[in-house]
Amino acid sequence: MKYYRIHTADQAWITKQPRGIFTAIGKLVDAKIMNDEEIAEYWKNREYFEQVLPVPPFYEAGNPEGAITWFKDTPEGNEIWAQMTFYRKMASKYGIRLYLSVCNELPGEVIYEDEFQIAVMDQKPDLPVKRLIWPDYNNCIANLPNSILKKFGVEPLHSTLPLLDHHLEKEYKNIVVLLLDGMGIKIMERHLKEDGPFRTHLAGEYLSTFLSTTTAATTSVLSGLHPCEHGWLGWDCYYPSVDKNITVFLNTEQITEQPAADYNVAWTVTPYVNIINRLKEAGETAHLIAPFNDPSIKCIEDVCDQVRLRCEEPGKKYLYAYWDEPDGVLHRYGGGTEKVLDEMAHLEETVARLAEDLEDTLLIVTADHGHIDTESVMLFDYPELTDCLVRWPSLEPRAINFFVKEEKKEFFEREFDRLFGDKFILMPMEQVIRLDLMGTGTPHKEFRGMLGNYLAIAITDFTIYFTEERWLSMHGSLTEDEMRIPLIIFS
Repeated sequence: MKYYRIHTADQAWITKQPRGIFTAIGKLVDAKIMNDEEIAEYWKNREYFEQVLPVPPFYEAGNPEGAITWFKDTPEGNEIWAQMTFYRKMASKYGIRLYLSVCNELPGEVIYEDEFQIAVMDQKPDLPVKRLIWPDYNNCIANLPNSILKKFGVEPLHSTLPLLDHHLEKEYKNIVVLLLDGMGIKIMERHLKEDGPFRTHLAGEYLSTFLSTTTAATTSVLSGLHPCEHGWLGWDCYYPSVDKNITVFLNTEQITEQPAADYNVAWTVTPYVNIINRLKEAGETAHLIAPFNDPSIKCIEDVCDQVRLRCEEPGKKYLYAYWDEPDGVLHRYGGGTEKVLDEMAHLEETVARLAEDLEDTLLIVTADHGHIDTESVMLFDYPELTDCLVRWPSLEPRAINFFVKEEKKEFFEREFDRLFGDKFILMPMEQVIRLDLMGTGTPHKEFRGMLGNYLAIAITDFTIYFTEERWLSMHGSLTEDEMRIPLIIFS
């Protein structure tokens, strides 16, 4: 049995444990931070949960034991979390980061239990808890382009990024976003000096999308859409209209690596309008600088040189620039290695020189996701699992979707939990959708058909590969290493 808590980072006074979501949102009401309409909605939701979810009796006495409640990974417990849409929305709106803590054993002495939850006292100090960050689609990389659209007078598609909006209040001739693939907060802290240019210019941190991977996150930063809306979900995606698993950026079949079609499947089935074109259609000047858009770009110096040239041109403009490191060296060599340390120092030095050269320019340096060093296995070494599948999995090795034969579902759930239950959460796909893990916007018409029956989400550094390719460092899941990304400001 798995047990989980949804909580904030701050510690509750009575329990000396992270404050649960019910209490955290209740404190917004007590402090009169919410508006009147939201407070009315809070009481409506609270009444519902008090009717549906039993209140452990020790709360009436003020919780003298300092007990902690954990949801049970049961249909009843999961349904409660799915119903907490308002609470998640308020946490996101008011800047409360939510975490999901998961454990595979009783977390302490059980003093209360019902079908939804347990309450424990004397929680084990060495409890092996896996902590994940819950996606926040008001404070993630999908919000950054919406801030840019709003700044240029174009209607944003979603909420803007509060962390960036403050820096956009001043007028600049040039606004430049430079995305360095894979350079999450943990990667910066591990490989860069605290008094170096990037960390001294760190304006704050925010989050990747889910999946925390280049395909999903860079498409969001280019489009202003959530992954569920644009449909570019992972490195490999199943497209129902062609009945194939396709490596999205390469337009090749996942296993054979042969051309997927004589047209680009992703751009045909799941097209989107990038914000460069939205700005141009509104009469603004905007440019995209990236190796996938210009094959002459071979290094970070080429990227920076093009940014310099564009910024010297007359008129107000927006530039989006992308470079594919340190992601590549992290994949190949793993974090903490000399190759990665050298690459990070080189990136920082080159971009810092660019910042010094630019005039009347707001330079925003960010990332699409972070990285985590991993241990791994190959899925085809587990025929008891692969025999259950309708087709080969897709998305990412740290967030894998499974299409399971109807008659094999019960066995698959049990066997996957036996093999990997301490390393992954296996979540029914309908629960994934109800929890808005891949965004809160209107899903693309292809979205549901791309997903399958289950999503396995890594909760440790463990990775399950479903192709021959294997890396030393990866991303895609909800750990802090993978989700936290920087907003670096040079002005």
